[in-house]
Amino acid sequence: MTLETAAAFRQAMRRLAATVNLISLTQDGTPMGMAATAVCSVSMDPPSLLVCVNKSASLHPALVEAEHFSVTVLHKDQVETARLFSDNSMRDMRFADAGWQQHRLGPPLLANAQVGIICARSEMLAFATHTIVIGSVLDVVVREDINPLLYLDGAFESLKD
Repeated sequence: MTLETAAAFRQAMRRLAATVNLISLTQDGTPMGMAATAVCSVSMDPPSLLVCVNKSASLHPALVEAEHFSVTVLHKDQVETARLFSDNSMRDMRFADAGWQQHRLGPPLLANAQVGIICARSEMLAFATHTIVIGSVLDVVVREDINPLLYLDGAFESLKD
């Protein structure tokens, strides 16, 4: 890929609106997590989703070893949480919010999020700089009010005000 193509692709991806998600797990009793937009459903039968994580991400080694992980889809009123999980210098403060609860299978879930999904790690595929992790959905918690936090052109947005 040429530098020109790479730059054009980066600009194209800035125009692709995506929900803001948190990928979380617990390792040795310690919650860990990161923000991600590369999350999507794979199948309804069986219910499954995939997350794409850069191999250089601090969460990567724990994720590829974890039996279970969670995907939290943030609500538009959780911008500050998104910022905490997007800034590595804030790593120690990510789970300080009292809204976090540990699911019976281990991963943390954020109360009042748009959606919380608990997955069992099923399959992985290495591709270039990322690992694609497929999770089998084991449990889902859904908030009634639908207004997810979006990421578009480098900024947090929402569908409704």
